[in-house]
Amino acid sequence: MQRTLLLALLSGAAIITAGCAASNRADQVPPPQSLPMPVGGPSMPSPELEACNANAARVVLGQIANVEATEAAKAASGAEDVRVLYPNQPITQEFVAARLNLETDGANRIVRVRCG
Repeated sequence: MQRTLLLALLSGAAIITAGCAASNRADQVPPPQSLPMPVGGPSMPSPELEACNANAARVVLGQIANVEATEAAKAASGAEDVRVLYPNQPITQEFVAARLNLETDGANRIVRVRCG
């Protein structure tokens, strides 16, 4: 019984000592070096952020949201994709910079043009 108790105490002491030794070694790790600043000033915005021009697509406001109107809006805006949004339609909320959204009213007329 005493031998088992002594063995348990020695094992516990060894585990505690090993834990303290490991934490001391972690303190000796040098801090990471900071990255150098880029040369040439601030970076330019990515082309994707400029892939849609909603103001140019405003020519379709008031038109029926059909194939001709959506293609005209896509060509005018430079967007990669067009999404027609109907009233009370559930839509995804992810932002896609190169996508043109055409919001319609109850009569299927385009009432708002926006990118995203």
